[in-house]
Amino acid sequence: MKKRLVLLHWLNLALTGVTLAMAMGSLIPSQYIPGISVLVLLLPLLVIPHVVAFLFWIRFNPRKSSTNFLGLAIIAFPLMAQWPYARAEEISEGEVKIATYNVRAFYQTSGAAQAIGNWTQQQSIDILCMQEIRRSAAAPLAKHYPYRIYAPRNKNYSVAIYSKYPIINHSPLEYTSLSTKGYARTSAQYADIVLPFDTVRVLNVHLSSTGLQDQDMDAVHSKDELLETGQFVLSKLAASDRNRGLQANHIIEWVKESPHPVVLSGDFNGVPGGNLYCRLLQHLRDPYILDGYGTMGSFEPLARRGLFFKIDWTMHSANLHSKGQYIENINLSDHRPLVTRFSPEPPAPQGD
Repeated sequence: MKKRLVLLHWLNLALTGVTLAMAMGSLIPSQYIPGISVLVLLLPLLVIPHVVAFLFWIRFNPRKSSTNFLGLAIIAFPLMAQWPYARAEEISEGEVKIATYNVRAFYQTSGAAQAIGNWTQQQSIDILCMQEIRRSAAAPLAKHYPYRIYAPRNKNYSVAIYSKYPIINHSPLEYTSLSTKGYARTSAQYADIVLPFDTVRVLNVHLSSTGLQDQDMDAVHSKDELLETGQFVLSKLAASDRNRGLQANHIIEWVKESPHPVVLSGDFNGVPGGNLYCRLLQHLRDPYILDGYGTMGSFEPLARRGLFFKIDWTMHSANLHSKGQYIENINLSDHRPLVTRFSPEPPAPQGD
């Protein structure tokens, strides 16, 4: 029994070492090691081994369970940014809702723009940040928002911010470090919007897509097919990961340069965690960690396969008060919209 315990002890140390290496590896900027951010996706696979080992050592040698507690703590952070567990608060007076939604150019279903417009009114969405918008089809949605900006300005296919509150300043933004041209380089913008309680800078971004199609993730029927499909998917992930690493540097600078509190929204094509996410947490907070509730998973093709990844984010400056964030379970695009609720700062406690 003693020899078995020694062997299990070393296996447990190896498990913890792998967890630390994966966590630290995911923090390396992906322009240096394309595909490195995939480690964030693999971390949750280590939850069950750590739980089993933790319960085992609690029974036989509680002091040695500390390594598994450390491993679970490391894994918990990216999981909390993806898995909702809070409850919705009551609607408050003066509340503002900001949604981010990749609308897939309104190709998902017939009448998608009209249906999305109906949804925004039902949910009282005040500001809508969209990615992959097709302007020629957007009229049924645009009529609900008097203030609208697009980036690039003169392209049919773009990102857009629609607002019910005045936009006093705005501009397209470019990922100038990308060597490619077109949408991947120009899919970013900002708008300074006057809310009832503050003027905020809304940054709407779309990071490079993996280029994977729904059929690329279909089930395979043999070992050779599995290997071929795996290599194909990984090659696409690595190529797009490098671009996202370069785009991340621009996003950090845009956040730091803002003269107003920031609301950063968009399709990041990656889960919270990794290099960009941790760098953003130095400047912004993620309300989903403590106040996320509702449906899991913002990318429908993955959610349909039981992979509930949130690849659409909204983060904001600490001096803005958010009171909840949720993913709306509607099938009007291949993404699901992420909605963040903002309200005026709570009044300061009164002295006796």
